[in-house]
Amino acid sequence: MVTIKDIARAANVSYSTVSKALNDSPLVKPETKTAILTKAKQLGYTPNFAAKHLVTKRTNTVGLVWPEINRVALTELARHVNKMMAAEGKNILLSISDPIEAIALFSRMRSDAILLFEEDIPQNQLPAQLDIPLLSYGVPGINQFPTVGVQHEYAMELAVSSLVQSGHASIGYVGMVDGIGRRQLAKQAGYLDALKKRELEPVLVDTKGLNSIDGSTAIAAFLTKSSLPDSLICSSYDIAVGTVRAIRQAGLSIPNDVAIISYDNIPQQAEGDVPLTAVGVPVETLAETLVQELLRLIAGEDGLVQELVPELVVRTSSRLRKQ
Repeated sequence: MVTIKDIARAANVSYSTVSKALNDSPLVKPETKTAILTKAKQLGYTPNFAAKHLVTKRTNTVGLVWPEINRVALTELARHVNKMMAAEGKNILLSISDPIEAIALFSRMRSDAILLFEEDIPQNQLPAQLDIPLLSYGVPGINQFPTVGVQHEYAMELAVSSLVQSGHASIGYVGMVDGIGRRQLAKQAGYLDALKKRELEPVLVDTKGLNSIDGSTAIAAFLTKSSLPDSLICSSYDIAVGTVRAIRQAGLSIPNDVAIISYDNIPQQAEGDVPLTAVGVPVETLAETLVQELLRLIAGEDGLVQELVPELVVRTSSRLRKQ
């Protein structure tokens, strides 16, 4: 195993100079630092996080608790967070284990902070003596720790308003209706409120899950009993993908027969044969907010509760209804 002393010997500098260079100290000249880092890479040096923690009280790691890894929008968000944290010299460690077990693991590993993609965690189930800052991506008010969320109700208002202005009077909602997380509940509540305000009848298509196959299965089952509304709001990109697939398999056209708006705001929604109208916070903005809040918490600052404002991006899937 390559040590700092090995690098010092190879670079013909002192042990302390190598240590300072590896810790990005401003006391080391840029050209010297570059030479040391190059030599360290050539030798295959990897930092000893445990030893570094003893000195700096930092491991430069952030634990990401993410029970479901098969959701496209969350995958895109995690990718952006990882890239931005890497630019700050931090490494993301991912756990798909039970959230409580994952938090306990990252606590034992002395991660600098923990980011939760899981919001429904009872406060009394958190590990005792937990002294690592937690940040939740979810709905504010569920727990006592800092949270970054989205104004989901407003997102649904934007979607319904856009469809009504485009001439749609029958607007359905495709998503998980029963036994769902807080984010999904907030979207559904926003949809129902927006329709009630306009005296429109709600049509709920229960996907019973959050993956694309759940969306296609739910739409196919719905079509065996009834015709679809002339427009649909899908609770996520994954659900929208399944919805589009089922509608096309039924011989219907998008947007001529059914208009679609998809929650989430990721690049993938602009791709495909029918670009999807999107409503949500741009994934880059969401990732940047999460990263900045994590860095604040790691620096010892007080945590914040933030709700970001979603945007509507109109594309082909929800164009004006033919009269």
